[in-house]
Amino acid sequence: MNFKPAASYPEVTGHPGWIRKMRTVFRRLDSNGHGYVCVSDFLDIASRILTTFSKCDHFFEDQVVQNMVHLWYGVICTIGEEHTRTNAQLNEAMFVDSMRKCINAAFKEEFKSIMVDTFFDLADTDHDGLIQMNEFEGIIEAWRGNPKEAELVFRLVDSAGDKKGKITKEQYEGVIAEYFFDEDIKGKTAKLWGALINYKRPEDYPECECGPTWEGKMRTMFRRLDINQAGKLRCHDFIQIGRSLAQRNHLVKHKADALMRSMLDIWVHYFSVDKDANHFTELTEKQFIHNLRSMINGDFRHQIDQFGWTFFKAVDIEGTGYISMTEYRNLQEAWRVGRGEAEGMFKVLDTDKDGKISSDEYLSAWVEYFLGEDNNSPYKTFFGPVIFKPAQGQ
Repeated sequence: MNFKPAASYPEVTGHPGWIRKMRTVFRRLDSNGHGYVCVSDFLDIASRILTTFSKCDHFFEDQVVQNMVHLWYGVICTIGEEHTRTNAQLNEAMFVDSMRKCINAAFKEEFKSIMVDTFFDLADTDHDGLIQMNEFEGIIEAWRGNPKEAELVFRLVDSAGDKKGKITKEQYEGVIAEYFFDEDIKGKTAKLWGALINYKRPEDYPECECGPTWEGKMRTMFRRLDINQAGKLRCHDFIQIGRSLAQRNHLVKHKADALMRSMLDIWVHYFSVDKDANHFTELTEKQFIHNLRSMINGDFRHQIDQFGWTFFKAVDIEGTGYISMTEYRNLQEAWRVGRGEAEGMFKVLDTDKDGKISSDEYLSAWVEYFLGEDNNSPYKTFFGPVIFKPAQGQ
C-alpha cells in the first residue's frame, strides 16, 4: 500500500468530504465538549504525548510542546494579534475556516516538522528509524484519534512492507498526510479520527415555527427529564441522571466526575437560562416550553448540536465516538424509558445498521428533534412518544 508525502498532494479545494474530516477533527479535539477549541486543547495533546512516551529524550519533550504552541499561535489561530490568541476560542465553523486558510499554506509547508518528525522521533524510543503498532497508536490516541482505526491502518501499512511489525517515518507521514490532504473520504485513513461527521447543521434548518408537533416534542423531553415527576425541572434531576449513568456503567471516579460535570453543564448552559441570560432554579413545563420557544430561532439554535454533543460525550463512556446498545439503554433507563422502547429507538438511530450509534447518527437525530417539524420524522420519538396534551393546570 502506497502513501504519499504531503508535498505530493495537489491543493485542497475545500471539498465537502474534506470539510467532514475537519469537522470530525474539531469534535475530537474538543474533548471537554465546550463547543470550541483553544490553546489548552493543543497543550493537552502535548501532555498526553509526554505521558505516553515518558522515557523519551528531553530534547523531544521540549520540541513537542513548542510544536503545539506554534501550531496554535502561528498556523491555525491567526485571528487578531498574537498576544490575544491565548484566550481565543474557535467554534466548529471558525476552526474549519482556519484550516481551509492554512491547509495549502503554513500547515502544508510545515507539516513534516510539526506533524511528522517530532512525533515520530519521540515515539521511536530505540532510534532505529521505525515505530511499532503500540507507538503509532499512542501518537494517534494523544491526538484524540481512534486507536482501533489506528491499529487497522497500521496493519495495512505493515502488510505492504517488510519491516515485520514496524513502519518507517515515510510511511507514517503518508498516513497522516492522506487524512489531511486527500479530499476523498474513501481513503484507508478516513476514520482515523473517528466516524466522519455529516449531520445537518442547525444553520441549515429554516426558522422553526414551533407548531404543535414541536411543542409536543419539548413537552415529552420535559417529562423525561423530570425524574422525580414533580412537574418542575431542577438541577437535581440532572444530578440524578448523572449518578444513575455512573452507577449503571460502573464508572471509575474520574469518569464519573467528568460525566457529572457534563450533566451540570447541560443544566446551567442550556436549560436554566433564558434569552436574556437570566437563570432559573426551577422550571415548570409551561415555562420550559416558553423559554425554548423564545430562544430556538436565536443564538441558542447555533448551540443545539453542541448541546447534543455534550450529551453524547456523557454517554460515550469509552470515548470511541460510538454508543453501544448497552450505553444507550442505560441513558434511556436513567430517565425512565423502558428497555423495549429504548432498543426500538436505538435501531432507528443506527441508520447504517452496524450495531452502534456514531456521533453523526446521534446528532442527526438530536438536531432534527429540536429544529425539525415534520410529523412523519422517525426522530420525533427521540425522547418517547410525542405528548400533545399539556400538563393539568398549565
